[in-house]
Amino acid sequence: MENITINFILILWIVLTTIEMAHEYIKKASYYNKVVNILKGIDKKYLLSVLIDNPDFLEGKIFYEVLSITDKSMNEEVNTYIHSQQEYQEYIDMWVHEIKTPISSSKLIIENNKNEQTLSLLEEIEKIEDFIEQVLYYSKGNELEKDYIVKEINLRKCVNNSIKRNKKLIREKNIAIEIVDFENKIYCDSKWLEFILNQIISNSIKYITNTNEKLESKRSKIKIYTNQNENDIELFIEDNGIGIDEKDLKKVFQKGFTGINGRKLKKSTGMGLYISKKLSDKMYLGLSIESTINEKTIVKIKFPKNNMTNI
Repeated sequence: MENITINFILILWIVLTTIEMAHEYIKKASYYNKVVNILKGIDKKYLLSVLIDNPDFLEGKIFYEVLSITDKSMNEEVNTYIHSQQEYQEYIDMWVHEIKTPISSSKLIIENNKNEQTLSLLEEIEKIEDFIEQVLYYSKGNELEKDYIVKEINLRKCVNNSIKRNKKLIREKNIAIEIVDFENKIYCDSKWLEFILNQIISNSIKYITNTNEKLESKRSKIKIYTNQNENDIELFIEDNGIGIDEKDLKKVFQKGFTGINGRKLKKSTGMGLYISKKLSDKMYLGLSIESTINEKTIVKIKFPKNNMTNI
């Protein structure tokens, strides 16, 4: 009788223990499956600790606590980084503002003392101004959208301003400028657009002359014209320069990419087109380039006809 009782108690204990273990397993498996599903369903994985519940079993509590601590640590690191970036941005903005004063003073001195040497110096100072402008736009990074206003502007006026800005080099290199008459109204930020146009036109000027005998018989030329479609307006800036190698075309908008031409002539930082593409994307403009080596390069900017980018 005693053996029967002992066996019954032992079997009962095994059954109850098995039920308890099965219950614990189901509860834990359900919790961890829920965590995995939440993780798969969110883009910002670092929000996991905010979205999951604090479990009621020991291992889960330890897991939840560790995740919360690491999340807090990460947030502290991110805040430190953001603060550092803000300080850097403030310094760059201040530096750009301050550097304009000695540059303006230098240009004024040159204007009052014009000769062959000072005019060459003026050309170098104007290059410095272009690089400073690149620094300003690049340093703003992902905060560019805070600094632009999309409104109706005259496209021809922006083109003319960009041509005037480069008129000295255009005159020195004896480049013909052909602007097919157009008076299009577009929706854009004029300051950003003129920066983009300046990068494109200055690139054309840099690479429009070549020692290739094929080009010696024809005058260097930049042609600017538009094409109106049903839903957009296209601006074309075409030059008859050295062109871009086919394998470089897909990379011209990459950060720091200079390509064969940049390495050969040592005139490129690889940042101008990268920043221009970034600005274009922010304003929902289509910026693209096609080229034939030793014949021509055509840069196209596509503007939407409506003002939906205001929304």
